[in-house]
Amino acid sequence: MLNKLFPGLIWLQDYRRSTFKSDLISGLVIAFMLIPQGMGYALVAGLPPEYGLYACIFPPVIYALLGTSNKISIGPVALDSILIITGLSVLAEPGSERYLELAILLTLMVGLLQFVLGLVKFGFIANFLSYPVIVGYTSAAALIIIGTQLETMVGIEVDGGNIFTLLYQLAVQASNWSWVTLGIGILGMLMMTVPKQRFPSLPFPLILLVFGMVASGFWNIQDLGVDVVSSIPQGLPTFSLPNILLPDLQALVPVAMTVALMGYVGSMSICKSLENPADRMNTQPNSELIAVGAANLVGALCRAFPVSASFSRSAAFREAGAKTQVSAVFSSLFIGAAMLVVAPLFVSYPLPKVLLSAIIIVSVSGLFKYAEMKVLYRENKREFYILLTTFLTTLVLGVQEGLLIGVSLSILMMIYSTTSPHMTELGLIENDTLYRNINRFTEARVRDDVLIFRFDAPLYFANKDYFVSALYLWLKQRDMQTLKFVVLDAESINTVDSTAVVMLQQIIENLQKQGIAFYITNAIGPVRDTIKTSTLSDYMTEKTMFSTITDAITYIDKGINLHASQAVQTNPTGTADGVAKPL
Repeated sequence: MLNKLFPGLIWLQDYRRSTFKSDLISGLVIAFMLIPQGMGYALVAGLPPEYGLYACIFPPVIYALLGTSNKISIGPVALDSILIITGLSVLAEPGSERYLELAILLTLMVGLLQFVLGLVKFGFIANFLSYPVIVGYTSAAALIIIGTQLETMVGIEVDGGNIFTLLYQLAVQASNWSWVTLGIGILGMLMMTVPKQRFPSLPFPLILLVFGMVASGFWNIQDLGVDVVSSIPQGLPTFSLPNILLPDLQALVPVAMTVALMGYVGSMSICKSLENPADRMNTQPNSELIAVGAANLVGALCRAFPVSASFSRSAAFREAGAKTQVSAVFSSLFIGAAMLVVAPLFVSYPLPKVLLSAIIIVSVSGLFKYAEMKVLYRENKREFYILLTTFLTTLVLGVQEGLLIGVSLSILMMIYSTTSPHMTELGLIENDTLYRNINRFTEARVRDDVLIFRFDAPLYFANKDYFVSALYLWLKQRDMQTLKFVVLDAESINTVDSTAVVMLQQIIENLQKQGIAFYITNAIGPVRDTIKTSTLSDYMTEKTMFSTITDAITYIDKGINLHASQAVQTNPTGTADGVAKPL
């Protein structure tokens, strides 16, 4: 019973000392990553750095109890941060008390949305974000995040705007740049990238923060005009509900839906890419929605901003040897202890903000998927243009608008593909059994008295006109005095709706008036069931339904249906075929 309420407890079954050791070590490694990342992503979101640390303490523990994956690391991520600041900065000044209240309320709304969507089995929503949209969106978001950090890197402030406006404003104010700040930032980026090639396992972001704080304390680096974090609250956050006002709820709905969707999709993408048949428990989409939603709900109570799974951190999670989500619990304990002990040190050893920006720039640079763009350009131009449109609109208009346009294009492309699917005439190429596309195989032979064609999509109301138009065009190209048989290869048709049934009935009647018989071959079970229970039930006989094209041709030539019983077989129970489905 407890395992159903808390799926994460399954990892404790047969929990061994070796697993405990691996989880403990990996928990420490991930804590080293989360401390600088959490602080940095909080600053990206326009929040104090401690809000990022709060997001690293309680939400991962909640996910550890409710999540169904032992391969992802939950916490602050770059995409959520940029979504937060772009959505909230139009409602309040980043860093202001009003802004902080809205951020916590946003976390509550995101968690509630995800939790409720999981309860109503809405996990399939992730399917509407196609690969080109995700690549285009995340690549643009990476550039936007890097752009927002350039202000801190050069030590000046500029007005908001898209990435191009931001770069222009930075260039215009080049004379006001703090070259000391820029030098520290570049040095920090080099310290994280150059040695990592030789010592990949060392936590360079944390080493950089410690080194920066020590250097800042000894040399009073803020006197040189370098902006610093000189204090963060000591201790753990207290639990409290954010202020909930109806106007605020209405204003936050668009950004809450975007953050909730992208957080869930990102988490599921990582889960599914790492899943394998040997796993004790497969990732369950609806359970993941509930788990991430619950993590954000608890996060809202302890002044955290929204969390989800991180690509880079999840990779480090596995590389560090994590076996279960117990590793995340250890990370939370380490970070909680650090807040109790390390927080007072910021007064004597302030942290240069530019180092956090350097960490963010290096971390998110991997989100720019140039290699994937090149591959998609070579393999599928149509999907590449969806990627490119999503990428450019996200850069120019903003992350929410870019995501909306990308998803809309994907849905339109899906609709177009099903309303104008592949449909081809078939011909015989060898041994009286193999039928192929006559446009691809020049050796395919076509009989004057038989038209054989295949339709490669579900047959429903949106593509029935296309079906009729293409079929009648082929008929017009034939000698109607010679043509006696039309054969539909239904192998690729998985469903037929009521509109399509009416359309097929009209075609059959029209052809019969011209002395042409209409045959259906290779119809799968659900299609046969639909025909049997529709107005076409009288048509479903051994003289019109065939298991293969070869059987249909044999019947035409010899009057024999070799597999008649199989061709007209339907489900005797009247219910859908049993298919194993994830919960």
